[in-house]
Amino acid sequence: MRRTWIIIGLLVVTTASAAVYQKGRNWKEFHFTGTRLMADLAHPDALIRTVSLSKLPHDLLTVPIARDVLTEDLAFYYEQNEDRLGLFGAVKRIAYEHHLDWSDRLLINILNEPAEVGLWRDGKGALRHYAIVMHRNTLTRALQAAADVALKDSQLKRAGEIDTGSGKAAVFALEINPRRTFLFVSQGERIVLLSDPGMLFNTGNKIVPAARAAVTGWLKTEGALAQQFALDGVNPEAVTHTLAVGTPTLALGYGAFLKGFNGLRFDFGGSWSTSVRTSQKGLSDAMPGDARLWRAASANPAACIVLPVDWPAVQRVIDKAKPPGIATFAMLDGPALACWYGESTLYSPVFTARIKKGQPASSASMQALADWSIASGGTVDKGSVGNQMVWRGTGNTAALATLGDYVVFSPDGALVDKALDTIARKYPSVADQLPASDTTLALMMPPPLSKMAEQEIFKALNGAADANLLAAAQTHLPARMLALAAYPPYRLELTPQRKGEWQRVEWRTAVTPR
Repeated sequence: MRRTWIIIGLLVVTTASAAVYQKGRNWKEFHFTGTRLMADLAHPDALIRTVSLSKLPHDLLTVPIARDVLTEDLAFYYEQNEDRLGLFGAVKRIAYEHHLDWSDRLLINILNEPAEVGLWRDGKGALRHYAIVMHRNTLTRALQAAADVALKDSQLKRAGEIDTGSGKAAVFALEINPRRTFLFVSQGERIVLLSDPGMLFNTGNKIVPAARAAVTGWLKTEGALAQQFALDGVNPEAVTHTLAVGTPTLALGYGAFLKGFNGLRFDFGGSWSTSVRTSQKGLSDAMPGDARLWRAASANPAACIVLPVDWPAVQRVIDKAKPPGIATFAMLDGPALACWYGESTLYSPVFTARIKKGQPASSASMQALADWSIASGGTVDKGSVGNQMVWRGTGNTAALATLGDYVVFSPDGALVDKALDTIARKYPSVADQLPASDTTLALMMPPPLSKMAEQEIFKALNGAADANLLAAAQTHLPARMLALAAYPPYRLELTPQRKGEWQRVEWRTAVTPR
């Protein structure tokens, strides 16, 4: 989504060129700095399906909170991005040197076409790699003049070919700068663009068979890129844009432990809507909420989210690690709740879960879990008051506790203490502030959330290379966080509306009592 503009130059320079083959003008070998990108092209981590790439940034800003926090800079960003400026400059140079009559309006019109964009995570978990699949449009005939010119240009080379079963599809590479090279494949009425050669080629500069199969499917079958996200129930005539994200990305790689939750989707058809993808059994069976967890969560969080944890799967991983005597996770039941608080940090949420009915927590098992999870090579101090037990690491702020049928853990022990007071009814809970039920999936409270976000961003920009970003943040961020803090709390509530594997979620606002 961040670089959808790249299709401008690539289509103009090379759409018709894919049909022209000149032997001896092969693409130079791509020199990888490491191994090839380990992106499974058959399984994108996220998807954008849109009737117009150029309208997507504007329509994102129709959400009031996005417009006030991100402002129009979200749309202007694409015009000032370094890669975009370099690409646009390359296209204009080619047009000038080879006497091609390409107007800026012609370039912009190409983005007003339907497209599918698949996104994949890089080694740091960011959605940095992408593929764009588009139809050739009515401008194709006008671009035929570029065929001979493109293959004579220094920046455009033939990189190989793909046998699609319906003929040979040429693969072309356009080098924008030493850091950026794009690939595209064209056959019939469809075009595929890849953001990095490593998505298709291995370190020997050979096309990876699995990647070839995926690209062939996109060229031959309408909607093949989107098949993984089960969008059959989405009416393309009523929905202008669809943004879908899979669980592995949302869960930062821990999706295997989230039973029944398979992704999140946003649709725009005049206004934005939200849906959650669940197992065939439905969210009521696979990912239930639990109002009791909201009654155990301390008031005034920055954000909270229900986690449909598959506790047996967690226990199996623990068993393979072979820590002695840890059977705690087998005792847990239902979802967990993760909450962040403004007085703590982004990396110190508090987790609350419940023990199966009739299976009280074993002190020995909890002690073993505490020794393994928070001791850090030291010892763990245990304290107990009535049926409340707390384990704290020596010299460590982390804490693990049980009270009744609740288990609470946080890297910030102060949050555990506050949660215990909430369970004991000595401190107000989220449920005392806002309506919360078994259908409440998440909560966002903008005032403490904005405070935490501002603190974390400034804390992250502490390196010598971050001076410019820090200055920009100091100039613009406080005003944006004030705009965010002005919004009321939002609750995500599951509704009965269901289409296939997707179930509708409503964003509901509420005013907290003073």
